[in-house]
Amino acid sequence: MPLQQVVMGHRGRPSKYMLRCRSTHILVVLLIALTPFSSSAGGSFLIDRVLPLIQQNSDIYHFVDSTLDLDRGGWATRIGSHVNEALEGARIAPYSIRAKPKGSSGPWIFYLIIEADTDFLDAQGKSVSLGEGKTIKETLTGIKLISIPEPERKY
Repeated sequence: MPLQQVVMGHRGRPSKYMLRCRSTHILVVLLIALTPFSSSAGGSFLIDRVLPLIQQNSDIYHFVDSTLDLDRGGWATRIGSHVNEALEGARIAPYSIRAKPKGSSGPWIFYLIIEADTDFLDAQGKSVSLGEGKTIKETLTGIKLISIPEPERKY
């Protein structure tokens, strides 16, 4: 069957195939347009979220504060509603933030990985499974500094 006949149909009107394609494209465009911005966060967070965690260890905090400039935000594991509705959207360790030497004008050359023990607590403060948790308690265990490969470095 010639392509024009598939597109226009045998009587010069759009064929059922073309109408299905159009409706599929319209549906895809609508889904993209109507998807809430927050659902694309993918575990992102602002630096304010992890500063209290880093401050749990004064030696680590002073090292980070005196030697590194940190990006405004980073990435972490995000708890989804299918796992725990009460904690939906919460971020948990490990946290990853781009960093560079203090005062450097160059690109971000490191990932600062902030590691912590994560406890999920019920309403009484008792440690429970992730699925049963109502709140999160994180205890800093350490940091790692990992070099970003040169082709991936950004300003």
